[in-house]
Amino acid sequence: MNKNFEWSRFCKVVRKDFNNIWPQAGTTLLIITLLPIAIWLLWWVIMGLSEDVPFIAPEVRWYMIAVVELLVCIVTPSRLYRTCNLQKEGIYFAMLPASKLEKYLSMMLFSILVCPLLCLVGGIVLDYFLTLLPFGPYSKWLWQTDYLAQGLDGYRALVAGAFYNDEVDTLRLLADVFTPGRIILIFILNYLNSVALYMFTNTIFKKHKVLQTILWTMLINFALNIIATPIMGAVMMNGNWVEEIMNWSAPVSSLNAFFWISTAWNAVLTAVFFWWAGYRLKHMKY
Repeated sequence: MNKNFEWSRFCKVVRKDFNNIWPQAGTTLLIITLLPIAIWLLWWVIMGLSEDVPFIAPEVRWYMIAVVELLVCIVTPSRLYRTCNLQKEGIYFAMLPASKLEKYLSMMLFSILVCPLLCLVGGIVLDYFLTLLPFGPYSKWLWQTDYLAQGLDGYRALVAGAFYNDEVDTLRLLADVFTPGRIILIFILNYLNSVALYMFTNTIFKKHKVLQTILWTMLINFALNIIATPIMGAVMMNGNWVEEIMNWSAPVSSLNAFFWISTAWNAVLTAVFFWWAGYRLKHMKY
């Protein structure tokens, strides 16, 4: 028998994890999925209970759904696999008749795709029913976005048209570099990075895993800022290094280089967190 990966065993683990979604994380995921209702009610109450309530644009509602998806990927590891690093309660997870690789791949599948996809479908259905109501701030369907209708030219005009005079050229330059495809790439990498981080910290913290991850992330960022600020200040005192970099090559080339360097760093960091989480689960002592 293959002790590393076997498809039939993996399917059984996936089936077990799917059946555990509601008992382990159902209430939490349901509350997160229904969060747009609170914003819908708050907007309606603030703007007044009348028929001429200013509507919430579909772009804003897509952003709300994206935030819901981010919250889902954050809480899924700590809710669905809460006991994976606990000495007593984790025995059940350790004794499952499957290899550690199969259990870890199932954990990745549900954290990255299954649970967020279920909540995405739920969020779209919820938005549909709120739009059907003859009252409230939802007057357009979710797919009736100005950006989707305008396409790439509309995106550039939307970005550049928000500013005037000297800022227009800069905004157009940013629109040319940060194209919709690259923005989607940034979103996907940030999403995977969040999943990887919270999967990793799920193997470290025993209690309040999401809260501790947020607090420790803030603390580490604060420490890095303290270290980086005087260094950046010393560099800037030696001359306008930003202008020198922009003069060294074309602005588009400089921004493209910055984009790909930051993207590569984000990808490496994501891979490290995924590997580290798997490594810790593989060597977990119960």
